[in-house]
Amino acid sequence: MNYQEVLEYIEHNLRGGCNPGLNRIQNLLELLGNPHKDIKAVHIAGTNGKGSTTAMLSSILREAGYKVGTYISPHLITITERYLINGIRIDEETFAKYFSIIKNAIEQMKTDGLEIPTEFEALTALAFLYFKDMNIDIGVIEVGLGGRYDATNVLNSIMSIITSISHDHMNVLGESIEKISYEKAGIIKRDQITILYPQRYKEAEEVIEKVCKEKNSICVKVSEENVVQKGFGLEGQKIDYLFNGKIYKNIMLPLLGDHQLLNAAVAISAAVKLNELGFTLSEDSIRKGIGKVVWPGRLSIISKEPFIVIDGAHNKDGVYALSKAVKKYFKDKDIVILMGMLKDKDHKESISILGPMAKQIVITEPNSERALSAEELAEEAREFCQEVYAMPNISEALEKALNIAGNHSIILICGSLYLIGEIYGKIKRR
Repeated sequence: MNYQEVLEYIEHNLRGGCNPGLNRIQNLLELLGNPHKDIKAVHIAGTNGKGSTTAMLSSILREAGYKVGTYISPHLITITERYLINGIRIDEETFAKYFSIIKNAIEQMKTDGLEIPTEFEALTALAFLYFKDMNIDIGVIEVGLGGRYDATNVLNSIMSIITSISHDHMNVLGESIEKISYEKAGIIKRDQITILYPQRYKEAEEVIEKVCKEKNSICVKVSEENVVQKGFGLEGQKIDYLFNGKIYKNIMLPLLGDHQLLNAAVAISAAVKLNELGFTLSEDSIRKGIGKVVWPGRLSIISKEPFIVIDGAHNKDGVYALSKAVKKYFKDKDIVILMGMLKDKDHKESISILGPMAKQIVITEPNSERALSAEELAEEAREFCQEVYAMPNISEALEKALNIAGNHSIILICGSLYLIGEIYGKIKRR
């Protein structure tokens, strides 16, 4: 199969969405020779911040000279973004070659009368096979959804990281913070180290600590009090971080937002603890790794003429962090919001947080069968902003936002990764 044939096969033959359970991927990996068992990996779960933390830790390890396999989801523009070795994504030809192997194994599962994997499970199996064949030194693996029954949780990881936990995917993970936290904590392995982001909800911290105790996992809690912002601007921010009795001073972080300071502290803590597991990560590699990190789609400035910012926040805590950052970095600008959301996200809460900041709002619809209609979201937005436009077509919505933005405006594109991914691609092509 070539690359286009692979994409068509995935679309027409594999189920998307969430289907909890590990039997399907275990059966698939068995047919592939269990490549995951040959991978040393750091496993990262959480509601918000896991992608940023994955990018930072991967960058640190790369600067230290290790061959690093990074697996992320979802992607912004192309599926190959999910697979990185030393920051370089898999090429389309190689992706197609590996997926052909996955497809053959899936066909064997059909012949054997086994339930076939979901799209995410197949893509995850590809990551493990590719990383094993490329002989990586370490993998940094981001959970897809939850943790306990996520396809990535077949790994016997050497370290777990739990980032910020809040309400999201409640139809799958549970209605309460305690239930959601328990699902995230499912990645914690016995006798390993767990790095824990400073949690907003004490119930989340209590659940993680309890699971760590049950599994004899050392819980390393990052303290917000030990993180100091030394300066910030549109090029990034400067951080001091006290950990293990040592101050890491004037670390330059190119990512914007106060929440990224804490994600950086988590990544630094993980790097320090990896030293105890036999990896050699100097302060210099930590400093350079954080300083070179790239993570598009999270408060990313993608154009300065006109000024366009994209962010994939799509739950209450993520949207709150976004609003706080916009007020801090763009306090003297008029805000034009271009937004689209999925119906199963907390759209009412999100628009109530972002809407009052905007001078104008353009509402559109992400390319997903789960998209909330532009008119419905626009109706909610009109409670908070006088000038609201409902334009279902993404290209037309983008043109409208560009036309109404003045010289003193920024265009903030947010609400769904499906939406920002498509617009990011359109603006790059411009």
